[in-house]
Amino acid sequence: MKKRLSLVLALLMVLSSAAMFSCDKETVGEETTGTETSQTGEETTGGESNTLSAEENRIILGNTTELTGDFRFPGYGGSSAGAADQDINALIVGYSTMETNQAGEYVWNETAVKSHTEEVIDNGDGTQNYKVTIEINEGLTFSDGTPVTADNYLAEVLAFSTIVAQNAGGTGMTGQAFVGYEEYFNYAGEGVVIDAEAPAAKEFAGIRKLSDYSFSLEVSGAAGYYPYFYAYTYAAVTPYDLGLILGDGITIKDDGEGCYLDGGWYEQTADSTAEALAFVKSAHMMEARYDTNKYPVAGPYVITEWDEGTKQATLKKNEKFAGNFEGQKPSIETVVYVKIVPETQLDQLKSGAVDVLSSITGGDETKAALQVVGQGFAENHYQRAGYGKIQFDCDFGPTMFAEVRQALSTLLDRATFATTFTGGYGKVVNGPYSEDSWMFIDAEETLEDTLNMYEYSLANAKQILDAAGWVYNSKGEAYAEGADGVDKVRYKKVTKEELEALTTADGVAATIAYESTNNTDNIVYKTVEIDGAYYIPCVINWFSTDNNPVSDLLATMLANGADTAAAGIVIRQTVGDFNALLGEVYREPAYGFSGVITYGMFNLATGFNSPIYDFAYNWSLDPDYFAYSSDKLYDEYDRAFPYDLTAPKLTYAEAMEQSGGKLGMDYLSMAMVYNASTNEEYMEWWTAYIQRWNALMPEIPLYCNFYYDIYNDKIENYYTSPYWSTADAVIYCNIAG
Repeated sequence: MKKRLSLVLALLMVLSSAAMFSCDKETVGEETTGTETSQTGEETTGGESNTLSAEENRIILGNTTELTGDFRFPGYGGSSAGAADQDINALIVGYSTMETNQAGEYVWNETAVKSHTEEVIDNGDGTQNYKVTIEINEGLTFSDGTPVTADNYLAEVLAFSTIVAQNAGGTGMTGQAFVGYEEYFNYAGEGVVIDAEAPAAKEFAGIRKLSDYSFSLEVSGAAGYYPYFYAYTYAAVTPYDLGLILGDGITIKDDGEGCYLDGGWYEQTADSTAEALAFVKSAHMMEARYDTNKYPVAGPYVITEWDEGTKQATLKKNEKFAGNFEGQKPSIETVVYVKIVPETQLDQLKSGAVDVLSSITGGDETKAALQVVGQGFAENHYQRAGYGKIQFDCDFGPTMFAEVRQALSTLLDRATFATTFTGGYGKVVNGPYSEDSWMFIDAEETLEDTLNMYEYSLANAKQILDAAGWVYNSKGEAYAEGADGVDKVRYKKVTKEELEALTTADGVAATIAYESTNNTDNIVYKTVEIDGAYYIPCVINWFSTDNNPVSDLLATMLANGADTAAAGIVIRQTVGDFNALLGEVYREPAYGFSGVITYGMFNLATGFNSPIYDFAYNWSLDPDYFAYSSDKLYDEYDRAFPYDLTAPKLTYAEAMEQSGGKLGMDYLSMAMVYNASTNEEYMEWWTAYIQRWNALMPEIPLYCNFYYDIYNDKIENYYTSPYWSTADAVIYCNIAG
């Protein structure tokens, strides 16, 4: 269960990230025409700033993404959520048992939590459970004065772990980590059978209500959720109004066997059948999700107005809010949230139609925005937690060989690429990390000393390829630089047995059948069989998206570069839309994949904004999971020393000794979260993981932008980071006056 779900979620996250960052600009909705009038209706003069006043105590925020009204549970049941909707959600949700701080770390919220205890329970069968008991502070209330109790914390996980929630468009998996989840999910009411072969239980055994202000959550070791480095985050639960989650007539009970929902939660509709169950409460969940007025909130602000026509929301300070994890309460009375248009956003800022522009990036846009700094406006900037990249398919063709990927890394002047593309407002990174993460900060000196920076060098590229056996032409003779036709490129000699040791059966077949695409010069490069051996051409089939400035710059600096040709490499570019790219990356027919593995190189982007850095199962050699890896890398070290989740957990030193110092990507990514129990242990695995990734180069990081927030300088104490959004920042801000 753990493996399967982790991989599905990882795939959804990657699809979401890729869609968001397919080019360096955020996707913008329909453009709207604006006027030089503030959203309050007050006339303003173009160029006037500092329209904010301490007396009015109101701030106007904006986003290029349009609000949809999905504020309660943004993206519920989907793979992604709108950025603007998530901002509103951050302003109305509060008192979670754990929250993330400015550095992106989970911390206990002492405003809400009076005490908590953690316990490891030995099950006697070789597995252990992890139990967290939480007592919340009395006196907390929702915005309407209703007390916040244990029931409010348990409602979401109980309701959203049922078939009722699944029928409302959700996954039904919210409580999947806890003991008894599968039995609880398989229950649909007395006498109702979902799966005759699966046990069912009304009670959720791993969730206990101990008193009106205390409860416990028990993480299942048998289901594969413990031991796990981030297991403590399963205790991060949020209180919601019971009417919002459960509707009328439902109570939470615990008779000693676990919590359950009483009072008609599983009541079926008149048209429900055994083959297609339908529940009354499913309709309530779908309707309540979009009701912005009826149900109180526990966060720092309350929605007082939502205009579906103008897509504008107004929020007022929640006077009942006791503070976030640091006890911080909002000072600003009113927050107005509007849609902004990138082409006119600076005019909107200067006119007072908006007070904050966030996440500005790109050379021209950033330069223009910085022109107003010091003229009534200030700026805050931070480095993006992620990067634009070249991504390789590492299971077939020339890109399955690390040396080809390394050579390509040295044939691209990445520093110049980053400077050119970002207009000087970006830099190069050398691995899959955010430089603002606690892990990188802790390991920075070590990584600076050990990572290969892949400096731009044609000579190094040639040396790498020579040493790796890319020394033949199409006839099996010595490669000669400057040759014509199909012998322009280098070839590598391999046997079928060698290929079978490197990749899957599909990868072997695709390599043997490999040939170049988009052959506009009428030269077709193919894998050639000579005397039972295969000669693979160093020709990269590259799929890129149309109207993409990253692709254009890559074509100039790498694909069509003189040094690439001089190194004996050809890159053939095919251009299509982003759905087609996803089809090739995930080999997914629903996105148009033909079934023929063709492309070994793509350009897109990724992010590391989550406080949980977990890439377990992303490098698995198991065929059942291999396709879920976006890079499809077979690490030879993992073949020699595979990771076994059921075996005794080795320390990093023990694993290094037993493997002869050769730990692969799968082993490192798994041990990072399943063997480590302290930050120090985690860091040993994490650092080695980054170093191994850097050696294999399944991707080439191209640029890491800086994001700039420009805001009215009457706003004080404004701070954002990759992990701390404008919505997070607002409750720390005040307006000078």
